[in-house]
This record gives sequence, C-alpha cells and structure tokens, in this order.
Amino acid sequence: MKEQARNSRSAGIDLTKALAICAVLLIHCTANHYACHEVGSPRWLAADFYGSVSRWAVPVFMLCSGALMNGPERDLPLRKLFGRYLLRLAASLTAWAVFYELLRLWLSRGSAPVGELIQRMGQNLLYGNTYYHLYYFWFVFALYLALPLTRLLARHASEGELRYILAVWLLGGGVLQFVRYFQPVAGMHSSLLYLLIPGPILCPGLGLLGWYLYRRPPKRWYPAALTFLLGFAVTFLGTWRRSAAIGELDQFYLDGLGLFVLVMAVGLFRLCQWAGAHWTGMPGAVRFVSSASFCVYLVHPFFQALAKPAFFLTLPVYCAVPAQAALLLALSLGAYWVLRRIPVVNRWLI
Repeated sequence: MKEQARNSRSAGIDLTKALAICAVLLIHCTANHYACHEVGSPRWLAADFYGSVSRWAVPVFMLCSGALMNGPERDLPLRKLFGRYLLRLAASLTAWAVFYELLRLWLSRGSAPVGELIQRMGQNLLYGNTYYHLYYFWFVFALYLALPLTRLLARHASEGELRYILAVWLLGGGVLQFVRYFQPVAGMHSSLLYLLIPGPILCPGLGLLGWYLYRRPPKRWYPAALTFLLGFAVTFLGTWRRSAAIGELDQFYLDGLGLFVLVMAVGLFRLCQWAGAHWTGMPGAVRFVSSASFCVYLVHPFFQALAKPAFFLTLPVYCAVPAQAALLLALSLGAYWVLRRIPVVNRWLI
C-alpha cells in the first residue's frame, strides 16, 4: 500500500510538471500579443485568457521541487547539497547564460560595432543580467539554500507548528504583498515594508508548502478545481479591469508570485495530486514531458527567437498562442532527446 501511494503521488508530480512547462510556453507565447491589440478587444481578451490561465507555472515548479526535496527520508547532507545540487545549478546557469549572451550578440549584429556588443555581453555576464527566463535559477538557488532549514521543519515541527509557519511565510510573501496596494493598508506602506517577504525568500516557503500538501493527498477533486477557478477569475478580470483603466497592459495581477497566482498554483497542484492518485497507467508521454521540463524551460527561448515569432503575431490570438506553444514544445523536446544523450550535458546542464 505504501508503494502504491508513493507511485500515485509521483504520477501526480509528473502530471503537474508536464502541465507547468506547457503553461510556461503559453506565458511566453502570449506576452507580445498584449501590445498588438486594443485593451478589451476580443483578441486582447484572448491574450489575457492565455496569460492568466497559465500564470501559475513558476510557483507550481517550486511546489514540486519542495515536495520532493523536503522529504525526511531523502538523505541530503550539506556536502551533497553543495557538491551536487548547487554546483550543478551554478554550472548550468553559467553555461546557459553564456549561450544566450552569444544568441543576443548574434541577434544584435549590425546594430552596433562588434566591440561594443562584446563589451555589453561581458557586462551582462558580470552583473548577472541574464536572458529573461534564467531568473528562475535564482528562485531555485533560494529554495535549495534553505533546504537544511525547511527539512528540519518537515522532520520535527508538529502539525500545528507547520501550519503556523506556512501561514506566516505566505502572509508576508503573498497576502501582504497584495493588500499593500489597497487602502487602508496602502496608508501604512513604509511601516509594512518591514514585514514583506521578497520573492526569492518566499520560494523556500512554497517548497515547504509543496511537501506539506504532497504528504496529505486530497480526498476530492472539486475543492482544488474551485480554488484554481477562483484564482484564475480574479487574475483574468483584475488584469482586464486595471488595464482598461490605463489603456495598456497592467501586470499587477499577472505577477508570477502574486496572491491569486499562488491560489491558482495550489489549486492546480492539488488537482494533479488527485488525478495522479486516480489515473491508473499514467501515459509515458506525460512522464517524458515531465522529465524534459527543465530542459524545455532552458531551450525554448532559443527556438522562439528563431522560429519566425513575428509570423504568429499576424494570426488570431486564440490559435496563434497554442500553435506557437506546440511548435516550441515539439522543438524543445527534440532538443532534450538529443542533449540527454551527451554525457556531460545530461548530468550538468539540463
């Protein structure tokens, strides 16, 4: 029975990660469509739909990582944490940062003298101004660096203590980050800053929350579905309302670690938990996409930059976004199929 429960939960994690990487592709394929259409027009609303319904991707990856890494049964001494996991993250970040700076250099050719472009590339690498999607590494670094603390909590904290710690963590990183922009809380903005938790510090809390939920599978599917729908409705309608007020996209509700994005993430995570426990014979395609998810995250901007991105902006949004996302997924999975066969690359870079 224990083995069966473990396998069902693993199926839920596989499903979650597979959906999350597809959501990442939707986010990145939607981004440029917002500026091409009038706020409130059908095409703009289609972009808002895709951008809102997929916004949970990054916090869900944090939940999945924490669910797996915080397990007390996993042996994770500091030597292994730093010599294996963090070292691999640093190597991967360095390699992909250089790769995308070279891509930026190639895409910018002719816009400035070569010497100036090379100097700019060196400055970007020196100051950590990496390609837009590589910010995710810093969130993972934060989660991993806090593992000795969160694993202690997972092993020794009581049920009540865990709930209290998670509540405080999410209050400072999610709820207060949201309500500080609204009255009357906005009036105490300067004082409230002392209580706010920045995104990278919130990520270990999300990891601990992922482990907490992972060990407590849901009994029914509909509370998770309703949670997700609540987060989506507020994100979609809030973005529409605030954008209409200023005549252009307002990204307040689209913050990747925003309150209602986190609500969506929890709902999706729980829904996949339930599905994984009840879906016998998880398709191999789901497991393959799950195992490839990190590589897909890393390589898809390369294909997006080369696969005629302007062409998709000429198509209706409702079909352009999923079509481009499907193309990027196929190309990125092909890249993973090749890269995982290269010994050093498959161990250190993907």
